[in-house]
Amino acid sequence: MPLSDYTETLERLQQALGRAFADQPWMLNMPGRSMACKIDQYYYLAVMPAFVEQLARLGGTFPDKVSEVLIRTGNLITRLPDRDPVLPLTVSWGGSPVTLRAAFVDADFIDRAVKTYGGMGMIPTVSDLKISSADKVRVEEFFEGKTPPQKLAYF
Repeated sequence: MPLSDYTETLERLQQALGRAFADQPWMLNMPGRSMACKIDQYYYLAVMPAFVEQLARLGGTFPDKVSEVLIRTGNLITRLPDRDPVLPLTVSWGGSPVTLRAAFVDADFIDRAVKTYGGMGMIPTVSDLKISSADKVRVEEFFEGKTPPQKLAYF
């Protein structure tokens, strides 16, 4: 797939996400209900595979194409050599910790969608969702060579 196709698909996904957020704001940043929550200024933690499946439905494409486009454009963080974005993590938002299949999404992708196409005057703030400190070493290994989530992303 040529780079122009990735750019065009990425734009379509952002438009669809922003418009859906305007109608259903609980899609983002509400731990326990949302497909992705902002954990620091750089990243959203997305529930997988729900995030990719929902984005595919909104954008009128297939989940494998959404994953490919987000990975190839650097919006879905992966680790070499396998490029698998999914990492099992324990998270909490004030209650009992829950383990889920998660992925890290570049905050700029979602923030731009919400601000540009969702009609929000500002980008979303950091949510109450936190990653267990016990998973910090695995997260930092996953982010080897990249900027890892900040300290505020952990409980």
